[in-house]
Amino acid sequence: MSSQPSHPSTVAYQHEPQPPPPMTPLEPPDVSAILRSKRSLKSQILSLELPRPLQIGLTCFSISISALQANGVYCWGTYGPVVAKMLELDGTQAQTIVVGGILGVYLCAAPLGALTDKYGPRIGSFVSACLGLVGYQAFAFVLRSATPDTPYVQLWLTAGYFLVGAATVGSYFACLTCSSLSFPSHPTLSLSLPLSMIGLSALVLSSFSSLRAFQASGSTDLDPAKFILFLGILSPSVNIFGSLFMKVIPQPELFGEIKLPINDDEQADDYDDDDDDVDVGEMSESIGQLLRLDERTPMLIGGIEAAWEEVEAMEQGKDNWGVKELLQDYQGFWVFGILLALVIGPGEMVVASIGSIITSLLPPTSLRLPAFVNIASIDNPLALRNKHVFFFSIFSTLSRLVTGILADYLAPPLQAKPNPAHRHDPAAPSHLFVRKRQVRLSRSAFAALCAIVLGGVFAWCAGMLGGEGQGEKGLSILSGGVGAMYGAIFTLIPAIVSHHFGPTNFGLAWGMVSYFAALGSVVYSYLYAYLSVPTSSNHPGGHNDSSGRGSSETCYGPQCFRLTFVVCGVSCVIGAVGLVVLGKRWKV
Repeated sequence: MSSQPSHPSTVAYQHEPQPPPPMTPLEPPDVSAILRSKRSLKSQILSLELPRPLQIGLTCFSISISALQANGVYCWGTYGPVVAKMLELDGTQAQTIVVGGILGVYLCAAPLGALTDKYGPRIGSFVSACLGLVGYQAFAFVLRSATPDTPYVQLWLTAGYFLVGAATVGSYFACLTCSSLSFPSHPTLSLSLPLSMIGLSALVLSSFSSLRAFQASGSTDLDPAKFILFLGILSPSVNIFGSLFMKVIPQPELFGEIKLPINDDEQADDYDDDDDDVDVGEMSESIGQLLRLDERTPMLIGGIEAAWEEVEAMEQGKDNWGVKELLQDYQGFWVFGILLALVIGPGEMVVASIGSIITSLLPPTSLRLPAFVNIASIDNPLALRNKHVFFFSIFSTLSRLVTGILADYLAPPLQAKPNPAHRHDPAAPSHLFVRKRQVRLSRSAFAALCAIVLGGVFAWCAGMLGGEGQGEKGLSILSGGVGAMYGAIFTLIPAIVSHHFGPTNFGLAWGMVSYFAALGSVVYSYLYAYLSVPTSSNHPGGHNDSSGRGSSETCYGPQCFRLTFVVCGVSCVIGAVGLVVLGKRWKV
């Protein structure tokens, strides 16, 4: 028997497939690199993928400068009286312009807020840059080319100022959205800082008006066309910078450990309750889908505890607030909106009319001057207007910070803690919400107290402002007092809205409630314009200005605002009483 050969011969045919070479282990594909390589050059430039430390610095810087230029519409007190004098506008026509800007802020809040929520803060900044460029430049063009005889000049200016107001709210949402998303571990600080800068915006922008480059030739007053042209370059430039660098800084986790529901078509045994290797990015995305939102809104008001509480309420069958439900809530939404108009409208009126109020106390030198009038102030009315814009801005900003701290101390929010019963009964809530400190003053009562103080400021100014020796002091009380209470109320009202309607419904509810604030602004601003119509008693001797026309367009003396302030004081008191009653019913 022959033995097998140690090396048998092998026959290879020409068309026989050859075995593949030995395989070596392959590294997993770099999906991110592949996707980057497939991007167009334009997409790669717009993505601006920078090192994290550099991106954090650019994001913070973009938020800061965008916030500091956002409130251009509230600089009207600086240049508004000059515009009215140049074009010989009466009180109603001048109020129409500034009311148009305020309406731009409120009416565009919902669409621009939704746009920023869907596409991110960079798109909000870009849209704000476009609106600001068109609005400011159109306003400056009309000022340079129009005359007092130009038909409908105030309507053209109103249209431009409406776009300026829309640009204001676009920057507002871009700053707050980017800040709250980038720093979710500090939800209060991430909002209070940009809000404070936005409050200082009117002060910062008005400070540029004192530069000699913007002074009218042969006068110490402002050339409004030059100044608004400057704002029309500054604001779009800052927003374009924000549209490039105001990127949300990625965070590994937004909501911590939250047990997410399992869909019916998913197998429960695919999940291990003890597995800690859950993708937190997917968890954050899933919780946002559960709330029927992106990740932005729950962080705006209330933080993580508020989001948890809303999830628990939804699991227990709580109805969700929609447009239809809000409009049908006559005893809640409508009453609250009317109360908001009663307390916010007077403050908005002062924002729109502070320049006119100051002008009414500084009559032409040919008239007999009251004893309190400072001749230096008449020689430099721009400095006096800027001074009280400063008072309003700084007191409003400080009051927002102080009110936020006091409100959290006096009315501490509920805090979430794990529910032991949930381990044995999955149907039980996963968290309990407890109040570790007693409520000393509810937020609604706090807002009512601020409204009463605001009413007292109006009452004092109605009786004392314009009296002998009360000129500068009275104006300081008006601008500082109204600014402080206006800022405090606007800090408390959103918290009340979020508490009652829920943080997941905050965007819609606050957007619709803010329309009542716009209504109050329109009503009280036109009330001031209607009641400040000049009479012959304001103009002894039939004074004519340098153009030879009668100065009947301008009202002088405390009677121009006294009755309006009385109405505003009564309105604030009524609103305060209503807030207390409604707050007890809402338990907020």
